Amino acid sequence: MRPVRIFVVVAKSRPDLYEYFTAGFAGIDGIEVILDRRIGPADPPGPPGIEAAERRTARNIYEELQLRGFVIVRLPA
Repeated sequence: MRPVRIFVVVAKSRPDLYEYFTAGFAGIDGIEVILDRRIGPADPPGPPGIEAAERRTARNIYEELQLRGFVIVRLPA
């Protein structure tokens, strides 16, 4: 089994969820709860050479963050 790191990104408009996840995952290795502090547009430009339509075909975590108030991201450790 490959180790993974899990990030729970919580919208800055949902401090209640931030507190809930922080308490719920306290002391669990590999899980980090992060409060989203981005400033600017919700859909920042992607890497050069990739058209907007191609970027939108991938999972849009910014939309999920706005809709649900949080996003869970898994990355290889």
